[in-house]
Amino acid sequence: MLVSDVIKTALAFLDRQDVADKITAGTYSSDEEASRLVTALLHCFNSVEDELARCFFPLSDEEILPSSNGRIYYTEFSRPPYKILSVVRNGEEAEYTIEPEYLSAPSGVYTVKYMFWPVKKQLADESDFPGYPVGERMLAYGAVAEYCLISGDIEASESWESRYRAEIERFRPRDLKGGALRARYWS
Repeated sequence: MLVSDVIKTALAFLDRQDVADKITAGTYSSDEEASRLVTALLHCFNSVEDELARCFFPLSDEEILPSSNGRIYYTEFSRPPYKILSVVRNGEEAEYTIEPEYLSAPSGVYTVKYMFWPVKKQLADESDFPGYPVGERMLAYGAVAEYCLISGDIEASESWESRYRAEIERFRPRDLKGGALRARYWS
């Protein structure tokens, strides 16, 4: 899902379809007010995406990476990892050591599964969330809640925040007893 689509949905929620249309036409940057609004919502989007990844819906990826000289540098990953979940070689769990700047493993090719946090996005970027369970609506609700808060409209912020939290609870993984799982226990 494109960040611009989330921002346009947020603008529709704010009754600013005029600015959403300018994003579609590529002309929002020539309008100072529209540009400020889009920039603010983009900041809010990034905050919400980060919150969702850190607190509710952890992001993970898997890559095939070579170990040259016994090291797989974190800079070689397509996304900066914060937790290594598994390192596999030839279908079997491999031995490795986590170092400050790299994984230490014998030379070879490994499949590494890891968790990552989203990086700051621009309008043309894709969200790190694939669309389910974290979709356009959830991200837009959160961005609008944040925007209303920083704009000083506390009542509107609380209303959008409650919609955002309801979406989170609707899609949040549950344990066997029906209780929500905390993010750090999902891996």
